[in-house]
Amino acid sequence: MYSVLQNKKNIQFRFEKFPYLIIDDALPENIYENLSNSFPKNEKIIGNNEYKENFAYRYNALNSLRDEEITNEWKEFIKFHTSFEFLEEFYEIFSNSIKQIYNVEKDKLFNKDNIGVRFENRNHFNLDCQFVINTPTSGDTSVIEPHLDNPVEFYAALLYMKDDNDDSVGGNLTTYTFKDKPSFYGKSRVREDKVNLIEEIEYKKNRLVMFLNSPYSIHGVTKRSKTNFYRKYINIIGEFNFELFNYRAFLEK
Repeated sequence: MYSVLQNKKNIQFRFEKFPYLIIDDALPENIYENLSNSFPKNEKIIGNNEYKENFAYRYNALNSLRDEEITNEWKEFIKFHTSFEFLEEFYEIFSNSIKQIYNVEKDKLFNKDNIGVRFENRNHFNLDCQFVINTPTSGDTSVIEPHLDNPVEFYAALLYMKDDNDDSVGGNLTTYTFKDKPSFYGKSRVREDKVNLIEEIEYKKNRLVMFLNSPYSIHGVTKRSKTNFYRKYINIIGEFNFELFNYRAFLEK
């Protein structure tokens, strides 16, 4: 199985305060097309949940691996991206940033015996590879403002799978840096006047974005234009069973 990180020659590094990378044509075209054509039906991902406009629905690795309707190609993809082999690939690329931000060596993070698929057991380190869709929108609608991910999360990778016929605009990932000291409100949200935009990363097919989660990993998603298309992507996650940092110390009073 090809890794989403295999196309090393296309890696664009952004390894300053907020470490992340972008890879266009992350997967070989034939592999990508096979996966795209067998992406699960929207109804499966939404399941029995109430339908909402411009809302994110997810179908996790544990469910997918047990689901007879998920193709073998997808199951192999999910197995690899929840494996120790993929963890080692991630660490090889992000090791310097990990040491700078968290001041920790690899042997203190994870090993073959203390990882597993998220929600299957309570492992020291949990891995997931989710199908995600954002439902259509009847007008210009925000997806999510600048924010931090859950502080248990160590990394996240997004493999965009935009439909060939989807001519809508927006739904792009935005990355930010604080203008001054960190400042949050609510559930790790950040006011736009507190940050500077680093860049806007277009939502496009077979593009991967991967980042190391930290108190500086501020990101959001731009408004989506009116569309009948679903925004589709794969979310690859690695997380500990404890919080890595405390953003609440910087909550606005």
